[in-house]
This record gives sequence, C-alpha cells and structure tokens, in this order.
Amino acid sequence: MNRNTLNLSVLAICLIWAAVDLPRMVTGPWSSSSEAAISLTGSILRLSLLFITAWAATRGLRSVERDNPARASRVLLAIGFCVFFAAQATLFCIAQASGGVAPYPSIADAMFVVGLVLLIVGVAMAIRAWLTLGIFPDGGRRAMTAASIATVPLVVGVAFTLVSLPTDITPIPQLLVDTAYPVLDSILLILTVAMFRLTLLLGRGSVGAVWRSLLLGFLLTGIADVTYSFSVGFSLDWLDPLFDLLFTVSYALFAHGTLLQMRERT
Repeated sequence: MNRNTLNLSVLAICLIWAAVDLPRMVTGPWSSSSEAAISLTGSILRLSLLFITAWAATRGLRSVERDNPARASRVLLAIGFCVFFAAQATLFCIAQASGGVAPYPSIADAMFVVGLVLLIVGVAMAIRAWLTLGIFPDGGRRAMTAASIATVPLVVGVAFTLVSLPTDITPIPQLLVDTAYPVLDSILLILTVAMFRLTLLLGRGSVGAVWRSLLLGFLLTGIADVTYSFSVGFSLDWLDPLFDLLFTVSYALFAHGTLLQMRERT
C-alpha cells in the first residue's frame, strides 16, 4: 500500500464514521436495532484498527537494529499499542457479555491506563534517543519550549475537568480512572509535542508524518477520554456518538502512523 492509498483509506474511515455518528448527536438515538448494529460495528472497527496498529508497530521493529538508540522506545511504543489492543478486546468481550454496554470502570480501563504509561515512557525515551544523536544542536531547547507552551492549556483543561467531576457521588474506582485518564493523556501529549517539534527540524519528511499522525491520535484520545468521563459522570448520553467518533478517528490515526513508520522504516 503506497502512502497516498494509506492516507485516503484513513480519511475514508474517518468520514464514513463521522457520517454515522454526527447525525445521531442531533437527532438523538435511533431505533434500538440500529443503535445495537452501530455499536457492534464501531466496536469491531476500533478493535480492527488497534490490531493493525499493534501489528504494524511490532512488525516495524524488524527494521530497527539492536544497537539503534531508538530501539528501546520503539519496543515500548509497540508494547503500549499491544496493551491498547488487548484492552479494547477485553472491553469488547465485557460489553458483549453485558448485553452490549460495558460497565465503567472495568478491568479494560486499568489496561488502558497501563498502556498509556508505556506510551508515555516510550515517547520520553524517543526524545532522549533523538537528542543523544547530536543532529539537533538547539533541539533540546526548542523541544522544551514547545512542550512548555503545550503544558499551560493542558494543565488548565485537566484542572477544569477534575474540578467539574461530581466527586461526592462518584465511586472511588471511577474517580481514580477519571483522574488518571486526563492526567496521563496530558503528559503523553506534552511529550509528543516536544517530539513533533524535533521532527520539524528534519523538514517535511516521513518521520514528521509519522509523529503528526500519532500526535493527533493522542490528542483525540485525550479529548475522547474526557468526553467519556463527562458523559458517564453527568449522564450526558447525547455525548456518546462524539466520543465514539473521537476514539475511532484516533485509532485510525494510530494505524496510519504505525503503518507509515513500518513502510518508511523510520
């Protein structure tokens, strides 16, 4: 699959699913049979996208020599995406066993949290590996500047999210998950912004395209996590199609980034 075909395939998936989810935010839920079919199709689609992501990230390790400074970070990112796939598969099984809707939080949420931690460490190690190469004389300062700029709105957003949660009626396990998601998502996004800033120093190449996809995927995953927390915490059912779409698009971007990375051997 060439790069243009890959780009068009990801765009088509995003547009088709947007055409399914966005009207439901306006009209409200459709018939029970239609909602069940959409839920099942969306779950299978997200599971498939994460499978592709985990497969591509793992297979891409073949092109990374063992003495490559970036290998450790690539391994952690691959494991993180594999954990994400396992978490999504667990969530799918729980949902099917529960009549189509999985309880929140569940063991799958704990797995997603572990996956986020692995991705955070992986991106941090990637930044360290890139800086040790010595090809960015001023790269460290520029990366830190970009990360600092990204930190301010993210900290404000996380603080607003945590303060807005109904702590007096929220069970402790759910409160822990609701806290972990935005905090970890923000850390991951800040590190990815720093990494993306380093890729810009290389010009418009395949490496930058990989991290653009991953950055957008991490961003949309963070927004989706917060949206889901608000939907559950405040019983805002009309938000369901939105976080459904956000997760689907973010996983499509993960698949795009890792496939591109595998194909370009970056």
